[in-house]
Amino acid sequence: MAENKEYIFGIADIEIGEGEDKINFDGKDYLQAEGGSLSLTPSYAEITVADFGETVVQRRLTGWEGQVTISAAQEDAKILKLALASTEPITSTDGGEEGAMDARIGSKPQGRRVRVHPRYLPDSVREMDWVIYNAAATEGFERAFDAEQGNIEITLNMMPREGFNASEPGNFFYRGGTDPNADEDNGNDDGGNGDGGEEESPNS
Repeated sequence: MAENKEYIFGIADIEIGEGEDKINFDGKDYLQAEGGSLSLTPSYAEITVADFGETVVQRRLTGWEGQVTISAAQEDAKILKLALASTEPITSTDGGEEGAMDARIGSKPQGRRVRVHPRYLPDSVREMDWVIYNAAATEGFERAFDAEQGNIEITLNMMPREGFNASEPGNFFYRGGTDPNADEDNGNDDGGNGDGGEEESPNS
């Protein structure tokens, strides 16, 4: 069936991660202070030959860069962990989380799956969805404390998916309702962190 032509309008639901750590900016679980954005940029190697001097005669794809940007209107432990990926929880004596601290030097940021869905469409209609297989916050954290509405800017940078295959397509993202890698075992979407579990806190 041909895809319907839709006018570009309105805010999007942005679903990040899976399971207990999932964060859903859907106007219900979490709110957005401003609309989010998605950017995807291919990287090309330029091929030149002496016969044409400095003229580029061909370009070959070498990779992708991508970002998902969200402006969170609320703050809690999940938002902090998302916005500042290289952190670890500070645990209490009863096993609960009391806060966060910087992670060990050399640790990997936790990657998460990101789904961007136009809010005006029913959740079951996914032909205009964008899915990033693996993205993590690699930039800094800034929080203003003024007598006005605040927000937390979150920028997630795209990386290749778990189980990537550089000889095949479909390593970074897809658009629509069909995941081209749905039949593969992609691990546990831990963004390259091995078992996907939390590192033990020195305060536990």
